[in-house]
Amino acid sequence: MKKTILILTSDPFSINYEIIKKSQYFFKRKLNNTYLFIGDRKDVIQNIKKNNMLSSFIDVKRGASTKLYLKKCFDIAFDLLRNKKAHGIINLPLNKRFLPATYPGFTECIADAFKKRGKETMLLYNQNFSVSPSTTHIRIKEVSKNLTKKKIVNNINNINHFYKNTLGIKKPFIGVMGLNPHNGMDFKKSTEEKNLIKPAIKKLIKDKIRVVGPLVPDVAFNEIDKKNINCLVGHYHDQVLPTFKYIHKYDAINITLGLPFLRISPDHGTASNLKNKNLANPDSFIAALKFFEKHYKKI
Repeated sequence: MKKTILILTSDPFSINYEIIKKSQYFFKRKLNNTYLFIGDRKDVIQNIKKNNMLSSFIDVKRGASTKLYLKKCFDIAFDLLRNKKAHGIINLPLNKRFLPATYPGFTECIADAFKKRGKETMLLYNQNFSVSPSTTHIRIKEVSKNLTKKKIVNNINNINHFYKNTLGIKKPFIGVMGLNPHNGMDFKKSTEEKNLIKPAIKKLIKDKIRVVGPLVPDVAFNEIDKKNINCLVGHYHDQVLPTFKYIHKYDAINITLGLPFLRISPDHGTASNLKNKNLANPDSFIAALKFFEKHYKKI
């Protein structure tokens, strides 16, 4: 039986409709999964116009409040996932202002909806190598106090599980960066490397997980090919994402691990400034679709 993958059309003020329009050819082929769109059907179809291939659609009227509209879409999607009527989800980008104030990103929002807040892992995936920040959408000044041994261990366990059970890599190799310049060797006081990162690595090695580190942050990306690292773990959002995105550009996807299902989104934002300019690149959305197609037996 085919699996059902939900697609949230999300932010109506973004490039999302153009991305869907440019991805229509994908839905013309024979597929392993059923893809079910959730959003304002009329709004989407008006933007896609001809050659519409969106046969499976849950229609949610937009109304005056975009925030309420998106909440309705989320609620429908989450209920389908809870009741096992859907097996995965792709959410197209949305502006954070449409989320409840307590959530800095959709990663945290969906984790909380499934009672996994604090246990979720943000993974930026490419088949050559991936990256993951131990903390997600927080200020730089808050990183140190939010970084814990438990969080590092949990994230790497999630990554290891994903590589083994979804991707079928028997012995994934995970690199762990330090936090401070030169791994804190120039600082006399105790450091996160000594107090948190090294103890976490020691525990993971004891648990038979293949992990190396802490890698000196300014050369850590150079170690990926040398050591055949599958995933490089950093400790804050912009420690790993800028270099990863520079290398892979649109050939990457954002996966939330630690949930009862896989949540994927394109590895870019809403790009509202590009709306209606025919400049949107659909490659990351198509990469998300291809991932679910390739690994449909494991989801």
